[in-house]
Amino acid sequence: MLLLRNLIFLIVVLYTFILNLLLFLNKVFSPVFYFISLTIIVALFIVVEVLHSLRINGMIQSIHREKERLELNAMDMENESILLKTLTDILETFGEEISIEEVLDKITESVKNIFKQETVALQLLGETFKKSFIGKPVEIPDEMLGGIVLKPRPILVNNTSSFPEYKNLVSQGVTSFIISAFHHKRKITGMIGIFSFENRVFTLKDLELLRMVSAPTSLLVENAELFEKTKVLAITDALTSIYNRRHFENIFETTVNEARDKKQPLSVCMVDIDYFKHYNDLNGHPAGDYVLKKIAEIMRKNIKGSDIVARYGGEEFILVFPDTKKENALSLCEVIRESIKEFRFNNEESQPNGDLTISMGIASYPEDGETGEELIKKADFALYKAKELGRNRVITA
Repeated sequence: MLLLRNLIFLIVVLYTFILNLLLFLNKVFSPVFYFISLTIIVALFIVVEVLHSLRINGMIQSIHREKERLELNAMDMENESILLKTLTDILETFGEEISIEEVLDKITESVKNIFKQETVALQLLGETFKKSFIGKPVEIPDEMLGGIVLKPRPILVNNTSSFPEYKNLVSQGVTSFIISAFHHKRKITGMIGIFSFENRVFTLKDLELLRMVSAPTSLLVENAELFEKTKVLAITDALTSIYNRRHFENIFETTVNEARDKKQPLSVCMVDIDYFKHYNDLNGHPAGDYVLKKIAEIMRKNIKGSDIVARYGGEEFILVFPDTKKENALSLCEVIRESIKEFRFNNEESQPNGDLTISMGIASYPEDGETGEELIKKADFALYKAKELGRNRVITA
């Protein structure tokens, strides 16, 4: 186009030069000829400039399109960079010994890096029904969660008011949202949702970013759940599901020290099942195991949240009552003893005393000892005394 424009300019210049040369040589044409020549020259200039302007305009539009493409590419690269950082932040927690709640909070904070203006909500489904969110609170309707479980497909909605099934979200001010479920072994275990209150128009690219985050999230949640289960197994007795002796010994001295620091009373109770060996030999180990589990359950149901119950030995248990005086511990232990006495165990009438019962010995801080070891010794001595006096009783040190 530029070559054509220059060629036309050259022809016009040559044509004008020839006309002037002829005029100089006294070769004169009619005024009409000169007028037509001028008109043609002007027309040529106009056409050339119009074509040139169209070309320039096309180039400018092309440059604008290229600029927009580069800006979009830059935005995509920025989002991908943020996504990589987000995935890195998430995966960094993989080997850490942190709780499920901490994992959820970490993931939610990382996803917030991508969707800075929106609410990020992460919710686990099934047995581990936990959730975490950053931004304006959003309560996801149960029917919506049920739909995600039944049809685990990604959801992108840019006008919630147009969908009657999302009226609950509309009432909370949600204008648009995207949701991606995550799963373990083909089972839906949770979902990540991004909720806008400012009419954000989500794109398929946004949904794809969210889906990329949901994959490692499933692995992290599974890892955290396995860690917590392993931690629970390490501190609990496999048969009775209460603390084992090792964990009790780890926390007991700390509990005594706290009582000393706060100048609060503390009571300890040793518990033994009366004639348990006789019951076990007569009825078999499965029946004996049931007795141990049931007694542990009864004790657990009759103590406060801050109290401790642990299996101390074969048929021995230990109870710790923080901030509890001896007389109050005695009342609590009497309730436990009576509850076990009243429970109907299989073939308990064959026991030497005609019933399956427990004996209990109590010692308290500070009057019976300053250390955990002293308190256990005093409680154990009180238990021995309870057995000497005929069993099925609570004796204090």
